[in-house]
Amino acid sequence: MCAYDTYLDHARQTFEGRPDPSDPSTQAASFTTTCTAQGCVARWLRVAELSDNPHAPALFDYRWNGDRWESSADYPFHCGAGGTVTAARSDFLIPNGDGSFSGERTFTVGAPGCPGDGPGTYWLPFTLTPTS
Repeated sequence: MCAYDTYLDHARQTFEGRPDPSDPSTQAASFTTTCTAQGCVARWLRVAELSDNPHAPALFDYRWNGDRWESSADYPFHCGAGGTVTAARSDFLIPNGDGSFSGERTFTVGAPGCPGDGPGTYWLPFTLTPTS
């Protein structure tokens, strides 16, 4: 198991391609991989609880696809003071060759969406950097 800092670059976040920035955040995580004859699986475990979204899953499973790790699942998307809505989360991680990863995450929110935004897709870049 390797320890990582996950930098979520909310300052570059978009909604439907338009800037939708908020404060960036860093979350501690572990990242492990297991390979069998059926392929490789990576597990990303967020270590800290999210006070603003306590029902967010802490564990994401990824499958290797070509040159990157990919994952998707339903996700309770945090709408700020508007609570949470169910979204389709999809993200990928590309190894940078130095032990770190660069990635992108999308949340596709169906109707009625978050208050003030409505339905649509949020995009968020992030990085994983080893801490040890």
